Amino acid sequence: YAAGYGNFYNQTYTWMIEDTVKDAFNMVGIKFHAKNYAMGGTPSGPEISLCMETTFGNDIDILSWDYANSDGDNYDLYRLWGNRAGIHPTIPTLFRLGNDPTRSSIDDDFQRFGLSAIQFDVDYIRSLVPDTSWETVDDLPPEVRYYKCAGQVEGGSVLCKENKWDTEGTTCDLSEYQTKEENRGWKDHKLIGRVIGVFLVDTLLSALADLEETLLEVSTIRNISVSQDKDRYAFQSSSLKEMHEGANLGKNTKFLGGHAKYSPFWRSSSFCHSALLPNHARFTGAVTLSMRSYRHDHGYFVGYDEGYAVDALPETKPKDGQFLLAYLPEMRQNCSDVYRADYKDFFLVRKQDGWVKVALPNHLEMKQFRIMGDKRGAHVIALCAEGVSVVAIKLKKIEVKVDGADVVDVRTLNDELSQCRLLVGEHDSFLWIAKPGGTGQFELEIKLNEPEELRITTILII
Repeated sequence: YAAGYGNFYNQTYTWMIEDTVKDAFNMVGIKFHAKNYAMGGTPSGPEISLCMETTFGNDIDILSWDYANSDGDNYDLYRLWGNRAGIHPTIPTLFRLGNDPTRSSIDDDFQRFGLSAIQFDVDYIRSLVPDTSWETVDDLPPEVRYYKCAGQVEGGSVLCKENKWDTEGTTCDLSEYQTKEENRGWKDHKLIGRVIGVFLVDTLLSALADLEETLLEVSTIRNISVSQDKDRYAFQSSSLKEMHEGANLGKNTKFLGGHAKYSPFWRSSSFCHSALLPNHARFTGAVTLSMRSYRHDHGYFVGYDEGYAVDALPETKPKDGQFLLAYLPEMRQNCSDVYRADYKDFFLVRKQDGWVKVALPNHLEMKQFRIMGDKRGAHVIALCAEGVSVVAIKLKKIEVKVDGADVVDVRTLNDELSQCRLLVGEHDSFLWIAKPGGTGQFELEIKLNEPEELRITTILII
């Protein structure tokens, strides 16, 4: 839903939130940015939830969850999402779209230990809007005119269906998205964005009213800071067992490689080198060691290093032996009106290049994400790539080394459909030891013996 397929980028509910509140927040000296980092058809984890800082940035106040369609009834994914948010540097408030009672119960678990969580029932908001297809419909504002017909949002009659989109005159071919009934039109996005925006402005006004009645002294600010620190400590010192009592986190033997009770997955800092878009680390140039991109007035980014189109790859192996950043040109839009910004780009490994390598994290990633050359010892390393299977590794169709040591097996991070695999070394260990006295980097080497290419979306280190 959040990706807004079928609409222009500045018609999505995320942009509508920013458009609604930015002036109000600016008046009190707060710069408000709503980042639409939605990736269509992508579940909330593990690839995204384990990569929150590099994906969304290390300075966020509200973290939106809108993954009901992709996550389904996999509630462990939502538990993982909240736990990763709880160790984010800014401990953002969880803002969940939907009305699932099980996830509401999980929100209660989070809040018992200091993590703020808010549910926004979009279906209830839609239900408050009456039918807008009566005879005097032309007297209504365009935003609600033919929004609901015969009790159905954006449906119920030809008139509502014909007025679902507002993209007339564009040179973009949006038929692929606009023919799918599940994709919401501009009126729905505007309604949800405005309502959420009004809620945020109302919250701001309430906070200002509280401040007006409070004597602002150093002690007051200190007390607020102490309260936040208490919430952080309460969350991070709690155990998974007491927070999610009765959840039986090990029930799904595939989840997190069969190590769902291994707490670092849930509570230890992580680092991701990811090609996916949107992606904070790519927009800042950290992934590609390049210049920062520019944020357009409508919220999308331009000027980031796109890498190579797959039909224009260099013929020879890069001199530094590194992975190639690549993308599918047919997935990029070829018109002036921006209607999407999510692309499943990848790091390309080719059979013709022999051994290729990458040292992670690079120096810019260390600086931007305050990774201080962690030498604590054991780390989990995972590859998110289609084709990295147990068979491929054991038959040496794909050879992988970590700091010169062979990867001998892999394990899925979620289910058989997941592309993320834990790298397993000798003695059946999925833990890798940083070099003593080193920089905290790991050197990953890959060689293909049978497949012609391998597309890696994310390399993950915990």
